[in-house]
Amino acid sequence: MMTDFLTKASRQVRPRRLQSGMSLIELLIGILIGLVATLAISNLFSGFEARKRMIAGGADAQSSGVLALYYMQRDAQNAGYGLPLYNSTDPSPLLCPINTSINQAGVVINLSPVVIVDGGTGHDIVRIRYGNPASGGASMRATGVMSGPSLDGRLIGCQENDIVLFHQIPSSPNCSLARIQKLNADRTINTLTELNTAPTESPVTNLNGADWVRFSCLGAWNQYEYTVNAKQELTRTGGTSSSTPFPSSAAVPVASDIVALQAQYGIANTPDPASTSATAAKYLNRVDEWVDATGTYGASISLLDRNRIRAIRIAVVARDGNLQKNIVSQQCTDSAQGVSKVCIWKNDAIPANVNLSNIANWQRFRYRTFEVTIPLRNVIWNRDAL
Repeated sequence: MMTDFLTKASRQVRPRRLQSGMSLIELLIGILIGLVATLAISNLFSGFEARKRMIAGGADAQSSGVLALYYMQRDAQNAGYGLPLYNSTDPSPLLCPINTSINQAGVVINLSPVVIVDGGTGHDIVRIRYGNPASGGASMRATGVMSGPSLDGRLIGCQENDIVLFHQIPSSPNCSLARIQKLNADRTINTLTELNTAPTESPVTNLNGADWVRFSCLGAWNQYEYTVNAKQELTRTGGTSSSTPFPSSAAVPVASDIVALQAQYGIANTPDPASTSATAAKYLNRVDEWVDATGTYGASISLLDRNRIRAIRIAVVARDGNLQKNIVSQQCTDSAQGVSKVCIWKNDAIPANVNLSNIANWQRFRYRTFEVTIPLRNVIWNRDAL
């Protein structure tokens, strides 16, 4: 009986080495390893997503900045198209009185191909003017009086509602602008309107004087205006030959995430050393200095100073729309380590700062700046008697 009892007891008690399962310590170590792996994968994925957002945001800013410059450069390269060109001994139409103007749907527009309106600490405005005549600025002799001029030949490339320039050439040019309201069947002028709608210093009245008078068709002489709106979009407002000329046409956004627009004139200061006469002095066709559209080159710019303009340069600042956790941008004059500076005119000895304080948390966004220099190539700027 004792033997049976021992045999039964030995069957009920298993050896310790035959028991299966994990201990508590082993379970905790496994959980810890799993947590570490999950955390590493999450951090890797988060970093990848942040990098992807940064690249995508940078690409968007790149596209916006390039597109903004494309539109403005395209128009600026046409600045002055349609103004008649004369030979080297005749004064340019840009020697007309600077207030030789015409009223375009409520806005007085003169002959200046490019006008910059300084925005102070805000955005500048760039206004670009050019025509679209099929004649490309060709001119012909005009006689008679302004109300009923006679031309040496038929109009070529002119349409009704086009703007025309009468340019008289004495020692100080007299100029007038008008609009062709009606043409005769033989394409001679029937009716001119809007003669001298803005005061001019020396309007042309009698076309039979001793000094010859030229007539040129400018086509639709309007202006295209670029600025940045409150939604941080670059907008283009423009006049056309349609029924909605400037300023009735709507401001059309052409590029998004543009937070700043700045522009300057490139002027020539140095007279040609070969000149021997002050009245015959020519300013070299080069840029000696870049200036803001303030003071001498502001709204009351003189004819002499206007005709020193050789080029313009434009800078736009595009924003990456991703708000960062930390400060990633600073002013051009600041010096924090590891933080990008927002500067324009980078090739100057002292780059300029851009005021972005109107943007909430502006330092937590990344920015890209774009610049372009545009020679004013469609008009002969360096003329005699500047």
